[in-house]
Amino acid sequence: MKIKKFKSKSHLKYKLIKEKLDFKSLDKIISILKSENGSSILANLSNKNITKYLNIVIKQDNMSLFVVKNSDLIGYAIVTEKPEYLISNFKKLKIPFLIDLIIRLKILTLINIFLSIIKIDTLFINLRNKEIVKRSLNLNLLAVKKKYQGIGVGTKFLKFIIKKTKKNSKYISCETNDKKSKEFYEKKLNFQTIGWKIRVPIFINILLKRI
Repeated sequence: MKIKKFKSKSHLKYKLIKEKLDFKSLDKIISILKSENGSSILANLSNKNITKYLNIVIKQDNMSLFVVKNSDLIGYAIVTEKPEYLISNFKKLKIPFLIDLIIRLKILTLINIFLSIIKIDTLFINLRNKEIVKRSLNLNLLAVKKKYQGIGVGTKFLKFIIKKTKKNSKYISCETNDKKSKEFYEKKLNFQTIGWKIRVPIFINILLKRI
């Protein structure tokens, strides 16, 4: 069914989540995560461990979980004040996460985690841009349900997120290995590609925007 642009946007609500989510909302986020961000480390974990991580994000002062809703939850985003907080908060659950990935035979995900730990994944980003990214806000993940894509929902969602989180940061960074997502960030939101991260089986584009 085709969605009317004016109707879909007028009913949307954008929200920063500060309290524990109900099971229905968590299930919606996990469903969107696995369908739209399927190559991410988080999407390769069990639903139980994804839920644990999302609850950590909600509690942290240096991370934020956002959602967009109409009558239902249709999108989510995870943002950190600096990229390093992704790793530090991920480490809080590193043992159950690693066991989870091993049991589920997520070999490529384990290889990519190793590349990140030994810090050779950023060889194709110059030193100046590495320093900028280190100090930037990081849009770790953002996704909107497929039927709501292409009608301005994602653009308005990210503008809301930046307004709520920019504080003292001058830049926001993000990563994607998806051509459609790359075009969205570059054409709709004026991000610039500044390099690539080494990932198996495909490199990831690193994008940056001054805010």
